[in-house]
Amino acid sequence: MTEATQIFLLCTSFDSTKETMSPAAPTTQESSQLSKKLTREKQQEAHGLKSLCLVKRPDIKDLMLFDKHSSQRMRQNLKTLMEETACQQNMIQELAGHNQQLKNELQLEQNQAAHQEQRANELEQIMESVKAKIGELEDESLNRVCQQETKIKALQKGQKTLQWLYLS
Repeated sequence: MTEATQIFLLCTSFDSTKETMSPAAPTTQESSQLSKKLTREKQQEAHGLKSLCLVKRPDIKDLMLFDKHSSQRMRQNLKTLMEETACQQNMIQELAGHNQQLKNELQLEQNQAAHQEQRANELEQIMESVKAKIGELEDESLNRVCQQETKIKALQKGQKTLQWLYLS
């Protein structure tokens, strides 16, 4: 095929009734549109997308025509966008996987913390019961000591009484 016959068509709602730019000096509106177009092209190029060249034909109203190079660029742009989308999808899946892993680790840590808290509460109850038992044993020991002292005093009093009776 020759260069002239390799034109690709793209359906769109293109209005062919718009006036084309006049060869005279551009108006303020045309300058603004040109500035926006240049900015858009720079942004596209920054993302690895190449600019396209649109062929305007007044005899074809509902189609846009692209030359061979523009069509190749459009295909390359589409391929680049698809690759970037796939890369972003992989990244999202990896992030979702890491997020789930972190959630699982958090749940495990929370379960371990709850188990340790329960164990600490059980140990605290055991310690309180041991303290209570120690208190009871101390009280019993004190009572025995008091009872023994009372018996010793009674025996000493009895011994003195016997000694007084024996000596008298």
